[in-house]
Amino acid sequence: MSVAWNVQNGEIDAVKQSVNEKNVHEIYNGRTAIQIAADYGQTSIIAYLISIGANIQDKDKYGITPLLSAVWEGHRDAVKLLLQNGADRSIHAPDGTALIDCTEEEDIRELLKN
Repeated sequence: MSVAWNVQNGEIDAVKQSVNEKNVHEIYNGRTAIQIAADYGQTSIIAYLISIGANIQDKDKYGITPLLSAVWEGHRDAVKLLLQNGADRSIHAPDGTALIDCTEEEDIRELLKN
């Protein structure tokens, strides 16, 4: 299976076998593993990737950070984890929309305010 598939589907053991400090920044179809994990709300994989040096501020080929992906997809726990690890809450979507205005989920908006 591909790394991207394993990340999307939460296959943490497979991710640990294939992603390490040397290739944590590798690009899969324009996105890093942490960007894919955030998009799918895979918090255990996000935590693992952060522990081996993934850059939580990286932007994908569309200018989207892991935090913005998690916000857009409504993954509260992923948003919380990324913020706890220093994700920049002052970012904007590629169209200029403020991060807090990228969700209608009140619990995510509260996380972004604090």
